[in-house]
Amino acid sequence: MSHVDFSEDDLVDAMSSISPTSSEVDSQSLVAKSPSRPPTPPPPAEFINPETEEIVGLKHSNFYFSRFVIVQVESTLYRIPRPLMEHSEAYKDQIPSHDTGDPLYVDDISTREMEAFLDVSDSRLVTGDDHFTFQQWAGALAVANRLGVSQIRKHVIHRLQTALSCLDPFDCIDAALKYRAQDWLFHPFLRICERQEPLSSAEILRLGSERSSAVGRIREKLLAHKNHLEVTWLRGRLSSLRKQPVVKSVSMSGAVAVALATEVKRLIELETILTEPDFEAVPPSAQPSIGPIPNGVPHPKYWQADSKTLKVGGYLYQIPITYFDQPALLENRQDGLSVDPCDPITLPQDIAASDWDILLEIITARPFDQPQLDLPLVSWITGLSLAIRFEVESARKYILQRIQSDFPTEDPIDLLEAVKIGGSAPSDWVQSLHADLSRRESSLTSQEIRRIGEDATAEVLKLRDTFLLTKRR
Repeated sequence: MSHVDFSEDDLVDAMSSISPTSSEVDSQSLVAKSPSRPPTPPPPAEFINPETEEIVGLKHSNFYFSRFVIVQVESTLYRIPRPLMEHSEAYKDQIPSHDTGDPLYVDDISTREMEAFLDVSDSRLVTGDDHFTFQQWAGALAVANRLGVSQIRKHVIHRLQTALSCLDPFDCIDAALKYRAQDWLFHPFLRICERQEPLSSAEILRLGSERSSAVGRIREKLLAHKNHLEVTWLRGRLSSLRKQPVVKSVSMSGAVAVALATEVKRLIELETILTEPDFEAVPPSAQPSIGPIPNGVPHPKYWQADSKTLKVGGYLYQIPITYFDQPALLENRQDGLSVDPCDPITLPQDIAASDWDILLEIITARPFDQPQLDLPLVSWITGLSLAIRFEVESARKYILQRIQSDFPTEDPIDLLEAVKIGGSAPSDWVQSLHADLSRRESSLTSQEIRRIGEDATAEVLKLRDTFLLTKRR
């Protein structure tokens, strides 16, 4: 967690002739502070037109998404971002250095699974990935296994843990074995061993003889252990049970349940046939296809890259236009109108490249990125200001959520200033900030009033009056 330090100014008289307005930017404000990261350096001299002295533009190293690899699955062609395919253990060595137009053919997966994989790989923190179905997650995992993309494989396995707990335990086991997900095996076997009913003939057929035998051994040991615990408990508490049989009976059930829960976990871990799959980890490989490869047809969604080229401070950015909730605003708010539609959209000159980098870092961050997105408060504020300016609502909501969760001990003034910039925020969080300010020793200064705005100030003063009256009593 990062904290921002501020210098202490002299207190200003509350009756100052200076009227605090919401439009003033205070020197103490986070808005006026420079980001903690170094600014993006200007482009080198070779990217400046010597005749017009105009900055032609240097492609940004992190945010110019123009490199793709053509991949064919069955008879469908996909243009997949090159960095994603470079993480493929199976195909990274087959990626051509230049675009030859020849596709890489991937077998053993379906087009539906590939679509699910591309959707999951394009999910972002600001939009979330809760809308994917179990079938989509499973399809994405099948492709991640085939390509050998470990980052996405680990992410999918982790995200499906909760969903699997709602499914039939035998379906969970089947999915774990099919997708080679060892982490999914423990909890379904735990549910099977803890339930009242023994295995049926159909369930024994699904598990196989070895796993069924292990489940039977665990259940027998648990039954014997339960009887032993109950007898031991009754012998030790016989006198108490005579006085309060109902209460102590419940207490015995609770104590036995806790002990059994610990024992069943221990027994399952000892039966390695249950928790360790009987397959070896086989590294993915790109085997040559047997038989003729069908002619490929471009996928209607995953072939055309709907991107826009933007120019900020001499740097060129190419970002999928769908990453912006209101793409038209980019053109409406550009610095001058371009005659050629192929020309980059030049954003206003008051936007620094380093600030724009922060916004793009936020809206392009993935749930499976390592390391995870972690920014100081001042950078979140910078991204929030630009998200408001270009009406990127998904980023606005996400930034306020991260500010709330990442900075619980930050100065309430700083946090309320973020709320003032970002607009609507969770009411319980805002109310807690108002309450924190109302209980502090000193009253609000004029600088603080300008930073948090009139509405927040009015709420704090109202709570402060109540707090002081209660304190005096």
